[in-house]
Amino acid sequence: VPIATANGGYTHTTSSKAKISAANKGKTPWNKGRQRSPEVKARIAEGVRRRNREKFLAKLAEEGITEEEHLERKKAERRKKEAERRARKTAKGGYTPTDETKAKISKILKEKYASGEVTRKPRDPSTVRRGFKHTEETKQKIRESLRKKWAEDAEYRELMTSRS
Repeated sequence: VPIATANGGYTHTTSSKAKISAANKGKTPWNKGRQRSPEVKARIAEGVRRRNREKFLAKLAEEGITEEEHLERKKAERRKKEAERRARKTAKGGYTPTDETKAKISKILKEKYASGEVTRKPRDPSTVRRGFKHTEETKQKIRESLRKKWAEDAEYRELMTSRS
């Protein structure tokens, strides 16, 4: 059923569209390969610019701000983003990811681990802390706590003597 259009015409039915399509099969369009003249290109570009400007001004009117205020907001936004970017820059020239980026990466990796797409490399337990050295202060604390445990905890003492 044809539907009336805003300009006073009617839309084509599906069957009439199919007939038109079949009739035009194999024909080359009249404007195929034609170059547009510089005047026509300029006219089209002017129309596009005008339409875009109208849309932009309508958007500003909807927001209730002037063009100058809009430009000032954009500048402030750009300055803020640039300052954030500079703050995240590392000494070597790279960037530290934002908390939002870290959260996204974490979420994606968790999903990949859960699905089995990514697995952890099995590591030899003897190499996990290779090269790690306790400070003398820490070693002393460990010795004291083990002496205390040995003296007070009979169960621990029994377990340690039965091992050897």
